[in-house]
Amino acid sequence: MKKKAREARYQLPAVGRSRAFYYSVLLHVALVLVFIVGIDWKSTPAPMPTGESKVMNAKAVDPNAVAQEMKKLKAAEQAQQREADRKVAEAEQRRQQEEKKLEQLKAQKEALKQEQEAENRKLAEEKQRLEQEKEQAATEKRQLEQEAKQAEEQKQRAAAEKKKLDAEKKKVEEQKRKAEEAKKAEAEKKRKAEEAKKAEAEKQRKAEEAKKAEEAKKKAAAEEKRKADEAKALADAMAEEEAELAAAAQARQDQSELARYVGAIAQQVTNNFSHPRFNDGLKCTLLVRMIPGGQVIDAKVVKSSGDPSFDRQAEVAVRKASPLPVPDDPRLFEKFREINFEFDPSAM
Repeated sequence: MKKKAREARYQLPAVGRSRAFYYSVLLHVALVLVFIVGIDWKSTPAPMPTGESKVMNAKAVDPNAVAQEMKKLKAAEQAQQREADRKVAEAEQRRQQEEKKLEQLKAQKEALKQEQEAENRKLAEEKQRLEQEKEQAATEKRQLEQEAKQAEEQKQRAAAEKKKLDAEKKKVEEQKRKAEEAKKAEAEKKRKAEEAKKAEAEKQRKAEEAKKAEEAKKKAAAEEKRKADEAKALADAMAEEEAELAAAAQARQDQSELARYVGAIAQQVTNNFSHPRFNDGLKCTLLVRMIPGGQVIDAKVVKSSGDPSFDRQAEVAVRKASPLPVPDDPRLFEKFREINFEFDPSAM
């Protein structure tokens, strides 16, 4: 609408120039007739007989004077033509300057859009990197658990093998002992007595060791539980921090998207707005309710501009602009079901 107004403004000098040319030609023709005919309006014509035609009293005109007057008129017309051409050139220059400014604003808007897209890509890459690191940590944890399980299985197999070897060794020793039992009965009896005594002492020693081992086991279990609790607390803190970072990034992205759509809505409403006091600096606050797809179901002024006609036309412009641009994401659209925005057409 503004562009059409500018084009109409630039065309005005051409129309004025055509009218001035026609008026100048008519004026020249009239002056030439006056100089050639030379009507004497002050002289009183003599009475003419009835039935005879009246003859106009004319005077001879100096051709040099006529030529001089024509030359002056032609010079004035040329000066008028030069002035009109100068105004047309100035208007064209102003139009080109305004178009250049519009192109610059368009380029700046495109640059801002590209910067926002780059920021969005950077946030997406950062989120993907965090997810990959989290997945890698989970994989390493599973590998460690698998290695620990394998080590435990190897330990159990080694214990079983040792137990088997001990049993075989004991069996051989038992056979040898039985073979020498008859020969060494008395010595065996004494030895058994001494072994019984030693066995009692060994039993007491093993009981003490078992007691110490149990205490050490409880202490190790407590230490392991403490480390596990610390590891869980650290993992929970890292997860909470990641969630907060993700939420903050999402909030920034949502805010940017909301501002972009509000600007687009204001522009679309302005494009459908028509009012004689468009550029008087009037503005009002509108409450707009929509359904998915941007269809307007209600629009009303909640803060008046002070001009009832302006307010009514603002509401009409909102309904004419329906459907309005809204996000396709249902989560973002929930924030657009009902919006308040300041309508200032002179700022667009």
